[in-house]
Amino acid sequence: MSEESSAATPVWKRQTTRRAVLGGSMAAASVAVAYAALGDKLDLFGGGGGDATTTAQDTDAISRESVRINHLLRRAGFGVTRDEYDHYQALGLDRAIDELVNYTTVDDSAAEKLAAQVPVDLQNRQNLSVWWMVRMANTRRPLQEKMTLFWHGLLTSQLSVVKDPALMLRQNEFFRSNAMATFPEVLKGVSADPAMMLYLNISGSQKSAPNENYARELMELFSLGVGNYSEQDVRQSARAFTGWVVPRTGTGQDVSYGDPVFRPERFDNGVKTFLGKSGNFRPDDIIDIIVEQPASARFIVNKLFSFFVYPDADDATLQPFIDVYLKSKKSIKATVEAMLRSDEMYSPRAYRAIVRSPVEYMVAAIKAVGLQESAAQVLGLAQRTGQTFTTIGQVLFEPPNVAGWPGGATWLNSATMFARLNFVNLVTGGSQAGRNLRGQAVQPDLNAGTTSQALDHYLPFVLDDNLSAEARQVLVDYAGGPDAQLDAERLRSLVYLVLASPQFHLA
Repeated sequence: MSEESSAATPVWKRQTTRRAVLGGSMAAASVAVAYAALGDKLDLFGGGGGDATTTAQDTDAISRESVRINHLLRRAGFGVTRDEYDHYQALGLDRAIDELVNYTTVDDSAAEKLAAQVPVDLQNRQNLSVWWMVRMANTRRPLQEKMTLFWHGLLTSQLSVVKDPALMLRQNEFFRSNAMATFPEVLKGVSADPAMMLYLNISGSQKSAPNENYARELMELFSLGVGNYSEQDVRQSARAFTGWVVPRTGTGQDVSYGDPVFRPERFDNGVKTFLGKSGNFRPDDIIDIIVEQPASARFIVNKLFSFFVYPDADDATLQPFIDVYLKSKKSIKATVEAMLRSDEMYSPRAYRAIVRSPVEYMVAAIKAVGLQESAAQVLGLAQRTGQTFTTIGQVLFEPPNVAGWPGGATWLNSATMFARLNFVNLVTGGSQAGRNLRGQAVQPDLNAGTTSQALDHYLPFVLDDNLSAEARQVLVDYAGGPDAQLDAERLRSLVYLVLASPQFHLA
Protein backbone atom coordinates (compact mmCIF):
# COMPACT_ATOMS: atom_id res chain seq x y z
CA MET A 1 0.00 0.00 0.00
CA SER A 2 1.39 3.40 -0.92
CA GLU A 3 1.63 6.20 1.58
CA GLU A 4 -1.11 8.05 -0.25
CA SER A 5 -3.51 5.06 0.03
CA SER A 6 -5.27 5.85 3.28
CA ALA A 7 -8.00 3.23 3.67
CA ALA A 8 -6.24 1.41 6.49
CA THR A 9 -3.97 4.21 7.63
CA PRO A 10 -4.48 5.73 11.12
CA VAL A 11 -5.84 9.25 11.10
CA TRP A 12 -2.71 10.80 12.53
CA LYS A 13 -0.63 9.27 9.75
CA ARG A 14 -3.00 10.56 7.10
CA GLN A 15 -2.83 14.18 8.18
CA THR A 16 0.20 15.02 6.04
CA THR A 17 1.97 12.80 3.56
CA ARG A 18 5.50 13.18 2.29
CA ARG A 19 4.16 14.00 -1.16
CA ALA A 20 1.88 16.67 0.23
CA VAL A 21 4.70 18.26 2.20
CA LEU A 22 7.04 18.29 -0.77
CA GLY A 23 4.38 19.16 -3.30
CA GLY A 24 3.14 22.14 -1.34
CA SER A 25 6.60 23.42 -0.55
CA MET A 26 8.69 22.63 -3.60
CA ALA A 27 6.06 22.64 -6.35
CA ALA A 28 7.53 19.47 -7.77
CA ALA A 29 11.05 20.66 -7.09
CA SER A 30 10.80 23.92 -9.04
CA VAL A 31 11.05 26.03 -5.89
CA ALA A 32 14.38 24.44 -5.04
CA VAL A 33 15.58 25.21 -8.54
CA ALA A 34 14.52 28.83 -8.17
CA TYR A 35 16.10 28.88 -4.71
CA ALA A 36 19.48 27.98 -6.13
CA ALA A 37 19.18 30.08 -9.27
CA LEU A 38 18.06 33.26 -7.54
CA GLY A 39 19.82 32.87 -4.22
CA ASP A 40 16.52 33.27 -2.39
CA LYS A 41 16.60 32.30 1.28
CA LEU A 42 13.34 30.40 1.41
CA ASP A 43 11.86 28.89 4.51
CA LEU A 44 12.19 25.11 4.68
CA PHE A 45 8.77 24.02 3.36
CA GLY A 46 7.36 27.54 3.18
CA GLY A 47 7.75 28.05 -0.55
CA GLY A 48 7.78 31.80 -0.12
CA GLY A 49 9.84 34.20 -2.15
CA GLY A 50 12.73 36.33 -1.11
CA ASP A 51 15.08 38.95 -2.41
CA ALA A 52 18.37 37.11 -2.91
CA THR A 53 19.64 38.24 0.48
CA THR A 54 20.29 36.36 3.68
CA THR A 55 17.47 36.39 6.19
CA ALA A 56 17.81 37.50 9.78
CA GLN A 57 17.33 33.86 10.73
CA ASP A 58 20.37 32.83 8.66
CA THR A 59 22.42 35.73 10.01
CA ASP A 60 21.67 34.64 13.56
CA ALA A 61 22.51 31.03 12.75
CA ILE A 62 25.92 31.70 11.22
CA SER A 63 26.91 33.67 14.32
CA ARG A 64 26.78 30.49 16.41
CA GLU A 65 30.00 28.48 16.60
CA SER A 66 28.16 25.18 16.23
CA VAL A 67 26.72 26.35 12.92
CA ARG A 68 30.07 27.73 11.78
CA ILE A 69 31.64 24.32 12.35
CA ASN A 70 28.88 22.64 10.36
CA HIS A 71 29.23 25.23 7.61
CA LEU A 72 32.99 24.61 7.57
CA LEU A 73 32.49 20.86 7.23
CA ARG A 74 30.12 21.24 4.29
CA ARG A 75 32.64 23.43 2.48
CA ALA A 76 35.84 21.63 3.50
CA GLY A 77 34.26 18.19 3.25
CA PHE A 78 31.06 16.40 2.36
CA GLY A 79 28.89 16.85 5.40
CA VAL A 80 29.14 14.71 8.51
CA THR A 81 27.79 11.71 10.32
CA ARG A 82 26.38 12.32 13.76
CA ASP A 83 29.59 10.93 15.32
CA GLU A 84 31.73 13.24 13.19
CA TYR A 85 29.51 16.16 14.15
CA ASP A 86 30.07 15.40 17.83
CA HIS A 87 33.82 15.05 17.26
CA TYR A 88 34.30 18.38 15.51
CA GLN A 89 31.93 20.22 17.83
CA ALA A 90 34.05 19.03 20.76
CA LEU A 91 37.17 20.35 19.05
CA GLY A 92 35.77 23.83 18.45
CA LEU A 93 36.21 25.86 15.28
CA ASP A 94 39.94 26.65 15.47
CA ARG A 95 41.03 23.11 16.31
CA ALA A 96 38.63 21.71 13.72
CA ILE A 97 40.35 23.82 11.07
CA ASP A 98 43.74 22.67 12.37
CA GLU A 99 42.76 19.03 11.94
CA LEU A 100 41.24 19.57 8.50
CA VAL A 101 44.22 21.48 7.12
CA ASN A 102 46.95 19.34 8.69
CA TYR A 103 45.38 16.12 7.50
CA THR A 104 48.63 14.23 6.95
CA THR A 105 48.65 13.50 10.69
CA VAL A 106 45.30 11.67 10.39
CA ASP A 107 45.20 7.96 9.57
CA ASP A 108 42.94 7.40 6.56
CA SER A 109 43.71 3.73 5.97
CA ALA A 110 40.15 2.60 6.77
CA ALA A 111 38.74 4.66 3.89
CA GLU A 112 41.47 3.37 1.58
CA LYS A 113 40.65 -0.24 2.45
CA LEU A 114 36.92 0.26 1.86
CA ALA A 115 37.59 1.89 -1.51
CA ALA A 116 40.01 -0.91 -2.45
CA GLN A 117 37.11 -3.37 -2.25
CA VAL A 118 35.43 -1.69 -5.23
CA PRO A 119 36.46 -3.44 -8.46
CA VAL A 120 37.81 -0.99 -11.01
CA ASP A 121 38.75 -2.37 -14.42
CA LEU A 122 37.89 -2.04 -18.09
CA GLN A 123 34.59 -3.83 -17.60
CA ASN A 124 33.52 -1.70 -14.61
CA ARG A 125 34.19 1.88 -15.66
CA GLN A 126 31.21 3.25 -13.74
CA ASN A 127 32.86 1.87 -10.63
CA LEU A 128 35.47 4.60 -10.85
CA SER A 129 32.82 6.96 -9.50
CA VAL A 130 31.79 4.45 -6.85
CA TRP A 131 35.42 3.93 -5.80
CA TRP A 132 35.96 7.64 -5.27
CA MET A 133 32.63 8.26 -3.54
CA VAL A 134 33.39 5.47 -1.08
CA ARG A 135 36.54 7.38 -0.18
CA MET A 136 34.59 10.63 0.12
CA ALA A 137 32.02 9.03 2.41
CA ASN A 138 34.55 7.38 4.72
CA THR A 139 37.60 9.61 4.68
CA ARG A 140 38.94 11.09 7.89
CA ARG A 141 40.73 13.64 5.71
CA PRO A 142 37.75 15.45 4.19
CA LEU A 143 39.67 18.53 3.06
CA GLN A 144 42.18 16.42 1.15
CA GLU A 145 39.34 14.69 -0.68
CA LYS A 146 37.53 17.97 -1.29
CA MET A 147 40.69 19.49 -2.78
CA THR A 148 41.06 16.40 -4.97
CA LEU A 149 37.56 17.13 -6.28
CA PHE A 150 38.51 20.78 -6.81
CA TRP A 151 41.51 19.88 -8.96
CA HIS A 152 39.51 17.26 -10.87
CA GLY A 153 36.95 19.93 -11.76
CA LEU A 154 39.57 22.51 -12.74
CA LEU A 155 42.35 20.49 -14.42
CA THR A 156 39.96 18.16 -16.17
CA SER A 157 40.40 14.96 -18.14
CA GLN A 158 37.70 12.67 -19.52
CA LEU A 159 37.75 8.89 -19.34
CA SER A 160 35.87 8.64 -22.64
CA VAL A 161 38.83 10.37 -24.33
CA VAL A 162 41.69 8.88 -22.30
CA LYS A 163 40.10 5.39 -22.45
CA ASP A 164 42.29 3.96 -19.68
CA PRO A 165 40.80 3.80 -16.15
CA ALA A 166 44.23 3.13 -14.69
CA LEU A 167 45.50 6.46 -15.99
CA MET A 168 42.48 8.30 -14.63
CA LEU A 169 43.09 6.75 -11.22
CA ARG A 170 46.74 7.73 -11.47
CA GLN A 171 45.75 11.33 -12.14
CA ASN A 172 43.28 11.21 -9.25
CA GLU A 173 46.02 10.00 -6.91
CA PHE A 174 48.30 12.78 -8.14
CA PHE A 175 45.66 15.37 -7.23
CA ARG A 176 45.19 13.74 -3.83
CA SER A 177 48.93 13.57 -3.07
CA ASN A 178 49.44 17.18 -4.19
CA ALA A 179 46.12 18.58 -2.99
CA MET A 180 47.79 21.32 -0.93
CA ALA A 181 51.03 21.77 -2.86
CA THR A 182 52.02 25.03 -4.52
CA PHE A 183 50.17 25.99 -7.68
CA PRO A 184 53.33 25.69 -9.84
CA GLU A 185 53.90 22.16 -8.52
CA VAL A 186 50.37 21.14 -9.39
CA LEU A 187 50.54 22.64 -12.88
CA LYS A 188 53.91 21.07 -13.62
CA GLY A 189 52.73 17.70 -12.35
CA VAL A 190 49.52 17.66 -14.37
CA SER A 191 51.39 18.81 -17.48
CA ALA A 192 53.45 15.62 -17.21
CA ASP A 193 50.48 13.43 -16.30
CA PRO A 194 49.81 10.77 -18.97
CA ALA A 195 46.02 11.14 -18.79
CA MET A 196 46.32 14.88 -19.39
CA MET A 197 48.89 14.32 -22.11
CA LEU A 198 46.43 12.09 -23.94
CA TYR A 199 43.37 14.22 -23.23
CA LEU A 200 44.78 17.49 -24.57
CA ASN A 201 47.15 16.09 -27.16
CA ILE A 202 50.55 16.73 -25.64
CA SER A 203 51.25 13.12 -26.56
CA GLY A 204 52.26 13.01 -30.21
CA SER A 205 52.81 16.75 -30.60
CA GLN A 206 56.04 17.38 -32.51
CA LYS A 207 58.07 20.27 -33.85
CA SER A 208 56.79 19.88 -37.41
CA ALA A 209 53.19 20.40 -36.25
CA PRO A 210 52.86 21.51 -32.60
CA ASN A 211 49.42 20.75 -31.20
CA GLU A 212 47.98 23.85 -29.50
CA ASN A 213 45.22 22.22 -27.42
CA TYR A 214 47.06 21.97 -24.12
CA ALA A 215 48.89 25.28 -24.50
CA ARG A 216 45.57 27.06 -25.01
CA GLU A 217 43.63 25.38 -22.21
CA LEU A 218 46.56 25.69 -19.81
CA MET A 219 46.23 29.47 -20.05
CA GLU A 220 42.53 29.94 -20.73
CA LEU A 221 41.01 27.43 -18.28
CA PHE A 222 43.77 26.30 -15.92
CA SER A 223 45.86 29.30 -14.93
CA LEU A 224 45.23 32.75 -16.46
CA GLY A 225 41.79 33.22 -17.98
CA VAL A 226 40.68 34.78 -21.24
CA GLY A 227 42.29 38.07 -22.20
CA ASN A 228 45.60 37.48 -20.43
CA TYR A 229 47.54 35.96 -23.33
CA SER A 230 47.70 36.23 -27.11
CA GLU A 231 47.35 33.74 -29.94
CA GLN A 232 51.09 34.15 -30.44
CA ASP A 233 51.62 33.04 -26.84
CA VAL A 234 49.54 29.92 -27.56
CA ARG A 235 51.62 29.06 -30.61
CA GLN A 236 54.93 29.69 -28.90
CA SER A 237 54.11 27.72 -25.75
CA ALA A 238 52.79 24.81 -27.82
CA ARG A 239 56.31 24.43 -29.20
CA ALA A 240 57.60 23.87 -25.65
CA PHE A 241 55.28 20.88 -25.15
CA THR A 242 56.48 18.96 -28.21
CA GLY A 243 58.46 15.73 -28.11
CA TRP A 244 56.36 13.68 -25.68
CA VAL A 245 54.64 10.37 -26.41
CA VAL A 246 52.49 8.19 -24.17
CA PRO A 247 53.02 4.66 -25.56
CA ARG A 248 49.90 2.60 -26.18
CA THR A 249 49.23 -1.12 -26.22
CA GLY A 250 46.01 -2.82 -27.30
CA THR A 251 43.00 -1.40 -29.08
CA GLY A 252 39.35 -0.56 -28.35
CA GLN A 253 38.24 -1.55 -24.85
CA ASP A 254 41.59 -3.28 -24.24
CA VAL A 255 43.76 -0.20 -24.71
CA SER A 256 46.29 0.68 -22.03
CA TYR A 257 49.17 3.14 -21.80
CA GLY A 258 52.65 3.28 -20.33
CA ASP A 259 54.69 6.10 -18.82
CA PRO A 260 55.35 9.17 -20.97
CA VAL A 261 58.50 9.01 -23.09
CA PHE A 262 60.43 12.05 -24.33
CA ARG A 263 61.61 11.90 -27.96
CA PRO A 264 64.32 14.58 -28.35
CA GLU A 265 64.19 14.45 -32.14
CA ARG A 266 60.53 15.53 -32.05
CA PHE A 267 61.10 18.45 -29.67
CA ASP A 268 61.26 22.02 -30.98
CA ASN A 269 64.66 23.05 -29.69
CA GLY A 270 64.47 26.64 -30.91
CA VAL A 271 64.00 29.92 -29.08
CA LYS A 272 60.41 30.72 -28.08
CA THR A 273 59.02 34.11 -27.12
CA PHE A 274 56.25 33.70 -24.56
CA LEU A 275 54.47 36.34 -22.45
CA GLY A 276 57.30 38.77 -23.10
CA LYS A 277 60.19 36.39 -22.33
CA SER A 278 62.45 34.54 -24.75
CA GLY A 279 64.41 31.31 -24.42
CA ASN A 280 64.57 27.66 -25.39
CA PHE A 281 61.64 26.94 -23.12
CA ARG A 282 60.43 23.52 -22.01
CA PRO A 283 57.16 22.74 -20.18
CA ASP A 284 58.35 23.71 -16.68
CA ASP A 285 59.70 27.00 -18.01
CA ILE A 286 56.28 27.83 -19.46
CA ILE A 287 54.64 27.13 -16.09
CA ASP A 288 57.17 29.30 -14.26
CA ILE A 289 56.45 32.22 -16.58
CA ILE A 290 52.67 31.77 -16.28
CA VAL A 291 52.57 31.73 -12.48
CA GLU A 292 54.54 34.97 -12.29
CA GLN A 293 51.75 36.81 -14.13
CA PRO A 294 49.52 38.86 -11.79
CA ALA A 295 46.50 37.40 -13.58
CA SER A 296 47.53 33.91 -12.49
CA ALA A 297 47.41 34.76 -8.79
CA ARG A 298 43.97 36.30 -9.13
CA PHE A 299 42.79 33.38 -11.26
CA ILE A 300 43.60 30.58 -8.80
CA VAL A 301 42.60 32.55 -5.71
CA ASN A 302 39.24 33.36 -7.29
CA LYS A 303 38.71 29.69 -8.21
CA LEU A 304 39.45 28.61 -4.64
CA PHE A 305 37.32 31.37 -3.12
CA SER A 306 34.37 30.49 -5.35
CA PHE A 307 34.73 26.82 -4.41
CA PHE A 308 35.06 27.29 -0.65
CA VAL A 309 33.42 30.62 0.22
CA TYR A 310 31.06 32.15 -2.38
CA PRO A 311 31.06 33.04 -6.07
CA ASP A 312 31.48 36.44 -7.73
CA ALA A 313 33.74 38.06 -5.15
CA ASP A 314 35.11 41.48 -6.04
CA ASP A 315 38.79 42.38 -6.23
CA ALA A 316 38.84 44.03 -2.81
CA THR A 317 37.53 40.83 -1.20
CA LEU A 318 40.05 38.63 -3.01
CA GLN A 319 43.10 40.83 -2.43
CA PRO A 320 43.96 39.66 1.13
CA PHE A 321 43.99 36.07 -0.09
CA ILE A 322 46.06 36.98 -3.13
CA ASP A 323 48.54 38.51 -0.68
CA VAL A 324 48.65 35.28 1.34
CA TYR A 325 49.13 33.26 -1.85
CA LEU A 326 52.05 35.38 -3.02
CA LYS A 327 53.73 35.70 0.37
CA SER A 328 53.53 31.92 0.89
CA LYS A 329 55.29 31.25 -2.45
CA LYS A 330 52.01 30.29 -4.12
CA SER A 331 51.01 27.74 -1.47
CA ILE A 332 47.51 26.33 -1.92
CA LYS A 333 47.52 25.14 1.69
CA ALA A 334 48.26 28.59 3.08
CA THR A 335 45.66 30.20 0.82
CA VAL A 336 42.89 27.71 1.64
CA GLU A 337 43.63 27.89 5.36
CA ALA A 338 43.39 31.68 5.24
CA MET A 339 39.99 31.36 3.60
CA LEU A 340 38.72 28.82 6.12
CA ARG A 341 39.73 31.13 8.99
CA SER A 342 38.43 34.34 7.42
CA ASP A 343 35.42 36.44 8.37
CA GLU A 344 34.22 36.11 4.77
CA MET A 345 33.92 32.35 5.19
CA TYR A 346 31.40 32.80 8.01
CA SER A 347 29.61 35.84 6.65
CA PRO A 348 25.87 35.77 5.93
CA ARG A 349 26.72 36.07 2.25
CA ALA A 350 28.65 32.79 2.38
CA TYR A 351 26.06 30.82 4.32
CA ARG A 352 24.15 28.40 2.06
CA ALA A 353 25.52 30.25 -0.97
CA ILE A 354 26.79 27.23 -2.92
CA VAL A 355 24.68 24.46 -4.44
CA ARG A 356 25.90 21.00 -3.57
CA SER A 357 26.99 19.08 -6.62
CA PRO A 358 25.16 15.77 -7.17
CA VAL A 359 28.14 13.82 -5.85
CA GLU A 360 28.37 16.00 -2.74
CA TYR A 361 24.63 15.66 -2.18
CA MET A 362 24.70 11.87 -2.48
CA VAL A 363 27.70 11.49 -0.18
CA ALA A 364 26.16 13.83 2.39
CA ALA A 365 22.91 11.83 2.34
CA ILE A 366 24.76 8.55 2.77
CA LYS A 367 26.66 9.96 5.75
CA ALA A 368 23.56 11.51 7.30
CA VAL A 369 21.85 8.12 7.63
CA GLY A 370 24.97 6.29 8.75
CA LEU A 371 25.47 4.17 5.62
CA GLN A 372 28.97 5.39 4.81
CA GLU A 373 30.60 1.99 5.30
CA SER A 374 28.00 0.52 2.93
CA ALA A 375 28.42 3.29 0.35
CA ALA A 376 29.52 0.88 -2.38
CA GLN A 377 26.38 -1.23 -1.92
CA VAL A 378 24.17 1.87 -1.80
CA LEU A 379 25.61 3.27 -5.02
CA GLY A 380 25.57 -0.10 -6.74
CA LEU A 381 21.92 -0.57 -5.84
CA ALA A 382 21.11 2.94 -7.08
CA GLN A 383 22.60 2.07 -10.47
CA ARG A 384 20.79 -1.27 -10.65
CA THR A 385 17.48 0.47 -9.99
CA GLY A 386 18.01 3.06 -12.72
CA GLN A 387 19.43 5.89 -10.59
CA THR A 388 22.60 6.48 -12.57
CA PHE A 389 25.21 9.17 -12.16
CA THR A 390 24.16 10.50 -15.55
CA THR A 391 20.57 10.87 -14.38
CA ILE A 392 21.52 12.82 -11.29
CA GLY A 393 23.79 15.05 -13.35
CA GLN A 394 27.43 14.29 -12.52
CA VAL A 395 29.69 11.44 -13.57
CA LEU A 396 33.09 11.60 -11.91
CA PHE A 397 36.02 11.20 -14.31
CA GLU A 398 33.66 12.32 -17.10
CA PRO A 399 33.09 16.09 -16.94
CA PRO A 400 31.07 17.43 -19.88
CA ASN A 401 34.09 19.10 -21.51
CA VAL A 402 37.50 20.58 -20.77
CA ALA A 403 35.87 23.45 -18.85
CA GLY A 404 34.58 21.00 -16.26
CA TRP A 405 31.16 21.24 -14.65
CA PRO A 406 29.61 24.74 -14.66
CA GLY A 407 28.08 24.12 -11.22
CA GLY A 408 25.80 26.51 -9.38
CA ALA A 409 22.17 26.54 -10.45
CA THR A 410 22.99 24.29 -13.41
CA TRP A 411 23.10 21.35 -11.02
CA LEU A 412 19.35 21.63 -10.49
CA ASN A 413 16.51 21.09 -12.91
CA SER A 414 13.31 19.09 -12.73
CA ALA A 415 15.02 15.86 -13.85
CA THR A 416 18.02 16.06 -11.55
CA MET A 417 15.88 17.18 -8.59
CA PHE A 418 13.67 14.12 -8.89
CA ALA A 419 16.80 11.98 -9.22
CA ARG A 420 18.10 13.48 -5.98
CA LEU A 421 14.82 12.81 -4.21
CA ASN A 422 14.74 9.25 -5.50
CA PHE A 423 18.24 8.70 -4.17
CA VAL A 424 17.25 10.04 -0.75
CA ASN A 425 14.24 7.74 -0.82
CA LEU A 426 16.62 4.86 -1.42
CA VAL A 427 19.08 5.66 1.37
CA THR A 428 16.35 6.29 3.91
CA GLY A 429 14.79 2.93 3.12
CA GLY A 430 11.69 4.32 1.45
CA SER A 431 11.73 1.45 -1.02
CA GLN A 432 12.02 -2.26 -0.42
CA ALA A 433 15.38 -2.24 -2.18
CA GLY A 434 16.57 0.44 0.19
CA ARG A 435 15.34 -1.41 3.25
CA ASN A 436 17.23 -4.48 2.13
CA LEU A 437 20.51 -2.57 2.39
CA ARG A 438 20.35 -3.00 6.13
CA GLY A 439 17.74 -4.13 8.62
CA GLN A 440 17.07 -0.51 9.49
CA ALA A 441 18.53 2.00 7.03
CA VAL A 442 18.12 4.91 9.42
CA GLN A 443 19.61 4.92 12.93
CA PRO A 444 18.02 1.82 14.49
CA ASP A 445 18.54 3.15 18.02
CA LEU A 446 15.95 5.83 17.33
CA ASN A 447 13.15 3.57 16.22
CA ALA A 448 11.48 3.65 19.60
CA GLY A 449 11.94 7.39 19.99
CA THR A 450 9.57 10.30 19.63
CA THR A 451 9.30 12.95 16.95
CA SER A 452 11.10 15.47 19.13
CA GLN A 453 13.92 13.04 19.88
CA ALA A 454 14.39 12.27 16.19
CA LEU A 455 14.45 15.94 15.20
CA ASP A 456 16.82 16.76 18.05
CA HIS A 457 19.12 14.05 16.70
CA TYR A 458 19.09 14.91 12.98
CA LEU A 459 18.46 18.62 12.63
CA PRO A 460 21.66 19.90 14.33
CA PHE A 461 24.10 18.06 12.08
CA VAL A 462 22.00 17.90 8.91
CA LEU A 463 20.40 21.37 8.80
CA ASP A 464 22.23 23.32 11.54
CA ASP A 465 18.95 23.19 13.51
CA ASN A 466 18.25 26.40 11.61
CA LEU A 467 14.53 26.17 10.91
CA SER A 468 11.76 28.60 11.52
CA ALA A 469 9.17 27.56 14.06
CA GLU A 470 6.69 27.11 11.22
CA ALA A 471 9.03 24.83 9.27
CA ARG A 472 9.73 22.64 12.28
CA GLN A 473 6.02 22.46 12.99
CA VAL A 474 5.40 21.07 9.50
CA LEU A 475 7.71 18.18 10.34
CA VAL A 476 6.17 17.70 13.76
CA ASP A 477 2.66 17.63 12.33
CA TYR A 478 3.70 15.17 9.64
CA ALA A 479 5.03 12.77 12.28
CA GLY A 480 1.90 13.02 14.41
CA GLY A 481 3.00 15.44 17.11
CA PRO A 482 6.12 16.07 19.21
CA ASP A 483 5.55 13.12 21.54
CA ALA A 484 4.40 10.62 18.91
CA GLN A 485 6.29 7.34 19.10
CA LEU A 486 7.86 6.76 15.71
CA ASP A 487 7.88 3.36 14.09
CA ALA A 488 10.61 2.59 11.58
CA GLU A 489 8.53 3.64 8.57
CA ARG A 490 7.55 7.01 10.00
CA LEU A 491 11.11 7.69 11.10
CA ARG A 492 12.44 6.91 7.63
CA SER A 493 9.87 9.22 6.07
CA LEU A 494 10.70 12.01 8.50
CA VAL A 495 14.41 11.76 7.71
CA TYR A 496 13.57 11.67 4.01
CA LEU A 497 11.81 15.03 4.36
CA VAL A 498 14.79 16.53 6.17
CA LEU A 499 17.19 15.37 3.44
CA ALA A 500 14.80 16.48 0.68
CA SER A 501 14.57 20.01 2.09
CA PRO A 502 15.91 22.96 0.07
CA GLN A 503 18.63 23.67 2.62
CA PHE A 504 20.18 20.23 2.27
CA HIS A 505 20.85 20.93 -1.40
CA LEU A 506 23.07 23.83 -0.37
CA ALA A 507 26.57 23.63 1.05
